[in-house]
Amino acid sequence: MELLKLAIILGTVIGIAKGIQLFSHHCRRRFGYRLFTKRRFWLAAIGINFLWWGFYAWGTAYLHHTPQSGGIILMGMGLAAVAWLIYENVRDTDPLHGAGGSALQLVLFFPLAIYGVPMLLITVLFLLFATAKAGPTAWFAES
Repeated sequence: MELLKLAIILGTVIGIAKGIQLFSHHCRRRFGYRLFTKRRFWLAAIGINFLWWGFYAWGTAYLHHTPQSGGIILMGMGLAAVAWLIYENVRDTDPLHGAGGSALQLVLFFPLAIYGVPMLLITVLFLLFATAKAGPTAWFAES
């Protein structure tokens, strides 16, 4: 029974991944438009993070006795980035494919944008501070 459950889950995941690949290939062949590029990932990641952290700031502003306008502004900037992503997808394809592609982008990029981008920034800051006081390698070389 467990093997059957595992086979169903694995088949579902493979089917969804193949469907996404086919949709992407269809858009590339029909419209000459690639849905999954670095630029579109960063646009989606910026929009998703601004929406996420704006909602968090807006929701916790009451607890911290701060104005809620900061969170509302972040959410507005996030909505503007997501709206621009949707606009580009619909402009370069058609409304049905653009809306479907935008939904796929936002759903697929959401986990990576929420967890990956902040971890990347933390790593870059750590490397910046870890190497700030390091001297040239010639100082540490033994002669």
